[in-house]
Amino acid sequence: MIENNNYLGSTAYIVLLVQIRVNALQGYTMKDPVQFDELITRLKALGLSSYEAKAYVILLKLKIATSTEIAKEAHIPQPRVYDVLKSLEDKGLVIISEGRPRLYRVEDPRVAFTRLLNRTIERLRREYEGISGVLERLYREHENLGGEEIWMLNTETKIYDKLLEIIDHAEHELLISAYIRMMPRIQSRLKKLSKKGVSICLVTYDEMEPQTYVDEHRLRITQGVVIAIPDRKEMVFVTNWSELGENPTGFYTGNKHMLKLFTEYFLHDLRGLSKPVYISWGEKVFIRRFVNMVRAIDMINTLKNIGRKITVKVRGRYTKTKRETVVEGIPIRTEYDIYKGIARIIIRSGRKTISIGGWYAYLEDVEADIIEVIS
Repeated sequence: MIENNNYLGSTAYIVLLVQIRVNALQGYTMKDPVQFDELITRLKALGLSSYEAKAYVILLKLKIATSTEIAKEAHIPQPRVYDVLKSLEDKGLVIISEGRPRLYRVEDPRVAFTRLLNRTIERLRREYEGISGVLERLYREHENLGGEEIWMLNTETKIYDKLLEIIDHAEHELLISAYIRMMPRIQSRLKKLSKKGVSICLVTYDEMEPQTYVDEHRLRITQGVVIAIPDRKEMVFVTNWSELGENPTGFYTGNKHMLKLFTEYFLHDLRGLSKPVYISWGEKVFIRRFVNMVRAIDMINTLKNIGRKITVKVRGRYTKTKRETVVEGIPIRTEYDIYKGIARIIIRSGRKTISIGGWYAYLEDVEADIIEVIS
């Protein structure tokens, strides 16, 4: 089910948009052909056909008219005008009198279009709910097809649409870099994720107030790449979004090789060379799940340094047999060396000592998919 506040951009927003467009209709004169054409265009944008828009505008001018008068003034073929006026009546924009000849007049545009909008939204909602299950099932059946492809997002609108979509997909961890001008668009989504317990690492390229709803807010003053990677499963990246007025080009992919490349770039370059602005570990965070070993190690070390007791629970697979496993224990040591390519956690589980590695681990006992740090 689609949430009401996201459906069609929210009802309140669209009502406001329609009201703005209806307000813009006022002040047009029928004598100016340029204004008349623009008025027709605006009405068509609100869902009217060309003939409906012309008939409606003529009725605005004539106040009350017969079908013959409307057909003549609007240049609508007489056989078509009855269907056009009946459609306007069905939309709630026109009232038809009884008797002969029938007379037509328009309703108050603000009231009529708002009512039409609400009915349209409700109809679309019912239609969607009727087929949403089928659409979702078909999508899930084929969602992995083409996952290795890289898709271009060639407008700012497409970039934001996909960026917000994949932010919502994060279940455990989100890595994201952004400019300050992007925050009004993404902040509410990030706050929602944080409330769900998703661990967020935010690197910003401009100085701003600490974003205390994320686990990590870091500053890297540069003209950097916008990156969003939820759970190491997919990503959006934009390479030329540093200046206002530019026509940015973004990319979306689930390609595992690109994901590995950009994840390591984010962790070791953007995050590793950034200045901490706000870190929540040790203050209010007691349980966090990670798909990236480096951040799990940082949280463990931070909590150990302030004397907190920690348990680590890992879901992954044994590196030798590839058999899936869940192991849980006390972290007794962590190792991280960027130059040697080592990142591991050593835990004691009962009488066993188990080494946990990250992506493509082969020296350790277990390759981790999800690392849960509990304190």
